[in-house]
Amino acid sequence: GPPPPIAPIPVPPILRAPGASVGSDSDGEGSIPRPSADDYEISEESRLARERQEKLVQELLMKRRAYAMAVPTNDSAVRARLRRLGEPVTLFGEREMERRDRLRSIMVRLESEGQLERLLKAHEDEQAAVTTAGAAAEDEGPQQYPFYTEGSKELFEARVEIAKFSVARAKARLERARRKRDDPDEDEEAEAEFVVNQAGGLVLECSEIGDDRPLSGCSFSHDGTMLATRYHLIFYIEPFRFSWVSEG
Repeated sequence: GPPPPIAPIPVPPILRAPGASVGSDSDGEGSIPRPSADDYEISEESRLARERQEKLVQELLMKRRAYAMAVPTNDSAVRARLRRLGEPVTLFGEREMERRDRLRSIMVRLESEGQLERLLKAHEDEQAAVTTAGAAAEDEGPQQYPFYTEGSKELFEARVEIAKFSVARAKARLERARRKRDDPDEDEEAEAEFVVNQAGGLVLECSEIGDDRPLSGCSFSHDGTMLATRYHLIFYIEPFRFSWVSEG
């Protein structure tokens, strides 16, 4: 057979209420009595720990319900709902997000306390206020909305010309940008700046008056000792026109 246990299994004592009848040994023979909840005495620490645990569980459930509850995001709607629930619209130093969280906690508390009818009534009042505001806006006057009319042929042609002009300039601009990207030397602005800087380093050494008339050209001789100038003289004699070129 199986080996005997090392120690006997303890059996809780039988506690009976005062005045209870004690049955015969045959009534309880073969059955183990089960103590009731009143037979144990709970200590103060255990009771406080159980209350704290129940409170934490309740707070966790309320937080989950709060996250799942729909709360308006507009601050004006949040203020209006707080006013309809009979709560302060705003507290000292309270910001928009804090006000919205306060409304969420109030709604969860009302639902947990069974005051759902009050919450539903607040929702109905809010919807009625929105409907009334929309009806009042419609009664103010005709509704304003944009409308489109067909343009004239001249307007169409003008827009086509503008598009052609813009497309050509955009194409040239993109080509310049591609050339500048592929070859950094293809920079017109840099080249113009280089020419200006180079011209700033030139110094005038001498000057010579060629004639009292504007000169149209000049040329050095082969040996570089003489300078030939040219001016173009035009005079009119009605009904003829004469042109005279003189070389100095």
